Amino acid sequence: MEEENVNIPAQLNQQAQPEAAGMIPLKDGTSINPFDAPTPGESLTTSPEQKYPWETPPEYTEVQPFMEDLFVQLGEDRDRYIELLIKFLDKTPITEIAQVLLYTSVSKGKINPDLMLLLIEPVMYLLIAMAEQAGIEPVIYEGEDSDEPSEEDTETYMDESMKFNKLKPEQIRRTSVAPSLLSKVKELPTAEEAGIEEEKEEV
Repeated sequence: MEEENVNIPAQLNQQAQPEAAGMIPLKDGTSINPFDAPTPGESLTTSPEQKYPWETPPEYTEVQPFMEDLFVQLGEDRDRYIELLIKFLDKTPITEIAQVLLYTSVSKGKINPDLMLLLIEPVMYLLIAMAEQAGIEPVIYEGEDSDEPSEEDTETYMDESMKFNKLKPEQIRRTSVAPSLLSKVKELPTAEEAGIEEEKEEV
């Protein structure tokens, strides 16, 4: 059997090529190119027809139609309703849930930022009403259920939610939600009827 000729200098040269070409070696033996990134302004060269959802006309332009759609998503979809009740039981603040719902709706093109501002109060009240109907005491704001929140928790929350907190209403009025929608809330099952409390205890 013939011996295989191994060119050691050539192998060393190949191993050194990534670093010599500006590649950054990693601990796992691979390497990355720090210059392999989008060109500045590259997003401006895409086709105008390829728009993000939030760049298109919003699906909803009025408060009431969006609120009806939101209730269908949260109340009539059992899986999402159960998930929402679990968040209430976990003491997730109403402001945090409303923030996620509204920002997600903007990113999906359902509403625009202007309508989002008008929806903060009614969405928060709807969530409060759903929690109370379920027999759960809602936590409206972060730290409301604790006497002395830690300084670290306060700073973290303020950093992440500063913009939303500036927009939240001082008072959450019942009149911000249509009576027809509140009557539907009263038909929702409580947490006990949905079996959430029992499931929570078993976990």
